[in-house]
This record gives sequence, structure tokens and C-alpha cells, in this order.
Amino acid sequence: MVKKALFATRIQATLQQLIVFTPDATPRPPVILIVSDQEWLARSIDALVAEQGMVSIRAYAGRDALSLGLDGMADVVISDTRLADISGIDLARALQATSDLGTALPVMLVTTDDPDRQAVLEALEAGVWDYLAFPFDGASFVARLRTFAGAKRRADRFRNESLLDQPTGVYSLRGLTKRAREIGADVQRMRTPVGCVAIAADIVHDGQPSEPPPADAALLADVVRNTARASDIVGRTGSAEFAIFTHGSGSEGTAAFVSRLETAVNSTPRGGGKEWRLRAVWCANESHETPPDTIEMLNRTSAELRELRDARPNELRVRELPMPRRPNQSPAAFTTAARDGRDLGNALT
Repeated sequence: MVKKALFATRIQATLQQLIVFTPDATPRPPVILIVSDQEWLARSIDALVAEQGMVSIRAYAGRDALSLGLDGMADVVISDTRLADISGIDLARALQATSDLGTALPVMLVTTDDPDRQAVLEALEAGVWDYLAFPFDGASFVARLRTFAGAKRRADRFRNESLLDQPTGVYSLRGLTKRAREIGADVQRMRTPVGCVAIAADIVHDGQPSEPPPADAALLADVVRNTARASDIVGRTGSAEFAIFTHGSGSEGTAAFVSRLETAVNSTPRGGGKEWRLRAVWCANESHETPPDTIEMLNRTSAELRELRDARPNELRVRELPMPRRPNQSPAAFTTAARDGRDLGNALT
């Protein structure tokens, strides 16, 4: 119990020093996850990591490593081959099986025994990047570590760029779908409330609304970002349409966000006798209710938003939807098409 308490305390202290990697964040130093219950081994590796200006996080068992490695924070995982609960090879397989990067997640195994040729081959075939016998040469270890961390960071940059909509700086449709799946898993686990808002800002001239030009997308994205909280997830779903997940907000909080956004959008000057008029559809789930299918929330609000395009100027342009419910379906049951954003793409056409 004491070791687990110390582990949790140390993790919290380390996380407070890190800059969370978001589209607008400053790049953080490489993070190295060290997995071992052998103090001499772990402290020796930690010293080499610290000399390189990298940040180390310590886990004592495979279960702890899995809880930390899955969120993409670790740039390199260095694990003892023998852990209290699982083997280092099994840990590597589990981490890479659940990581978006797969075997592109660098995992190094270290043994304090004489390396067995068959074990080394098994590890390499499982996707382990390197298999070292401790004690090892510090200079060559550091060279490997820097190379592996650099490769992981380049992979991260490529992945993040592909998940972003470059003209607006918010998530792309693919990125938003991926985040929706992650939010769904978090809501399922933590039973937190969540809302989903689909929006567009129509151009109104002489009392007649029309769809805004694609050039308005960047300006609208700025308005949305300035109105949303830091924890809200914003993505572009059409030429000038967006969706926002209000993570941690139920009906009351989501309704308040929509009200703030309506005021901000409708008061944004457009010039030439033109003005913006918000068109929005939203739904929200409370923490005590059955966890929702967040992909379905995104699909339904976005599709309903398209239906509101033909609303007359005096008709209601902000609409709340009842929550879509699939009580027998968990986030893990989402189809490959939904994970890739193809379901949402079809719904938006």
C-alpha cells in the first residue's frame, strides 16, 4: 500500500510539470516510462534519462504501465523483462495492441540476466525495439533512447497534423471522430456528463438566410474557441459547420454554452449589411444516466443541423434533441467505419 501511494504521488507531481500536448500547446520534453520494481535498475536508467533533459515516469508493475502508456504520453517505454504481474514481452504486446501507433510505439526491454537468444528473437518479433542486458554501455543506451524518442515524436506530429483541420486549427472530421470515441470511453468509465453541439452560422442579408462561404470557417472557428472552455473539444464537420463536445457538462451546462455561443456569433459584425445567425442542434447526457454513444450523438446532431438549413427566418434555429440511446452497446463496439469517421461522413452528405 505504501509503494502504491508513493507511486500515485510521484505520478501526480510529474504530470504537473508536463505541458499537455494539444493542437495549441508548446511541445513538451520527451517522456520516458520506466517499468521495474528493481530499484538499482530503475534508478540507473532514470539518471541517464535525466541527463538528457527528458522526463521519467516510474511504474512498478505492468498494470501501472498500461494505465499510463495508453494515453499516448510516453514517448519510449523501458521495461524490465520480469515484472511482478506480467512479462515484459506481454506488456509490450498489450501496450502496442491498444496504442494508435501500434508497433511504432518504442518499447525497450532490459534484463539483469544473461540474454537468452530465443527470448530476444521472441521480443523482436513481438514488436520490441531493443533488448538490452544490464549493466550496459551508457553512451550507446542514450543514443538509442534519443533516436527512439525522436522517431516517436515525429510519428506524433504526423498523426496530430492529420487529425487537425489546417485552415481553422481545430480537429478535422477524422480527429473529432477519434476524440468522440475517447470521450465515450471516458464517460463510460467515469460516468461523467457530456453534451454535443453541432453549429453553423448562416449569413443573413435583407432578412434572408443563406449558407456562409467556406472563407467564414476560420472566423467562426475563432469565435467558437473563444467561447468554449479549454476542456471542450471542437472539430470541423463541413465547409462552415462545426461540432463541439462539452465534456463534463450535462443539459444545463451545454444549454448555457449554446446561449453564450449564440450571443457571440450573432453579434459578430460581417459588414455590407450582412450578419451571422447561429444555427445549432444539441443534446446532452447526465452523469446518472446510461452512458451514451458519443458517435451517435455526433451523427444525429450534425444530420439534424442540415435539416435546419431550410428553416424560415422566424423559425426556431436552435434545437435540443432527445438523447440517442443504445444501452447494450459500449464504446468498444463501435464499428471500424465509425472509428474512421466514415459513418459521420455519410451522415453529413
